[in-house]
Amino acid sequence: MEGDFYVEYGRLDDYQREIIKTMFYNNEVVAGKAGTGKSLIALHKLARVPQDKSACLVVFTKSLKRYFEDGIKALGIEDYKVQYSEEWDHRHVDYLFVDECQDFTHDRITEFIASCDKCFFFGDSEQTIMNFAGRLTQSVEETANQLGVTPHILYKNYRLTRENAALAEKVGGIDNLVKHCERNGVKPRLITGATFDQQLDEIIRIVKEQNLTRVGILVPYNTEYRALCSPNKDKKLSVEYVRNYCNSHGMNVEFKMNSNYGDQMELDFHASTPKVVVWYCAKGLQFNDVFIPFCETAYDDDKRKALFVSVTRAYERLYIGYTGQPNPDIFPHVDSGLYSTTEKIEEI
Repeated sequence: MEGDFYVEYGRLDDYQREIIKTMFYNNEVVAGKAGTGKSLIALHKLARVPQDKSACLVVFTKSLKRYFEDGIKALGIEDYKVQYSEEWDHRHVDYLFVDECQDFTHDRITEFIASCDKCFFFGDSEQTIMNFAGRLTQSVEETANQLGVTPHILYKNYRLTRENAALAEKVGGIDNLVKHCERNGVKPRLITGATFDQQLDEIIRIVKEQNLTRVGILVPYNTEYRALCSPNKDKKLSVEYVRNYCNSHGMNVEFKMNSNYGDQMELDFHASTPKVVVWYCAKGLQFNDVFIPFCETAYDDDKRKALFVSVTRAYERLYIGYTGQPNPDIFPHVDSGLYSTTEKIEEI
């Protein structure tokens, strides 16, 4: 199916297959922007580990772990572990694969290197969003220097349409996304309402009327409490609120939410139920349709980076929700020509 996270080996391009086929004699670093196939390469290379060798795949979040587990099932290599960062057990393996390596600190990267015979790191420094509370992550380029290797650079972008990439460039303050995209699509659509709740009403209506599957609804905070304690001071900007609102208004959703009482997760990426996750946990995920409500709200630089990552999760359609107008410090004006403002939903 188009837009699936897992893509068969034969559908990969020559350069991707070349990286996968390289022997396991050396450490490797693979770098590329959102949508260039880094995670797919990690999966397919993992599938080529000799049967008499041990291997482990480490990711940063639980939601990405669940996502990778689906790909591992598709490849029939369920003997290999997927661990998220906090549960990594430091067990020595022959080959260690680390996805989204730009999320990890220098100390953790050093521990990874010491725990295996050969390391394979995959990442994109432009998607570094885990620098918080004094936690300094290490760029992909720094990891390559630490290993003394030249990274493989991926350029072709298979996830983003040129239209979605054009908006992502503005949100992220970066360039060179559009020119490497392989597909055209529809422009990101603006959806609005007089209140936050009306934005959610419109999302529910669109999902239902269009029978959309593989939907992601991405928001800035986990719990209502954390949203209230944030500079924005509004509980509605949370996974918890959006989950409860959607479920009580006739659209059941799955979700991933961190709280002071531990993680709560109901995610099945084989199911068509819409997924509600926080921007940070959307890292590495992909959806056919991505809805990002509350885009009129002012967010700090760290949140803006996470918002950029969220914008790059859409394989097909991207919907920007707002009341009044989108935040002008992050999003272009509604008349910028980057958005779809006239097409009816059924025509998209």
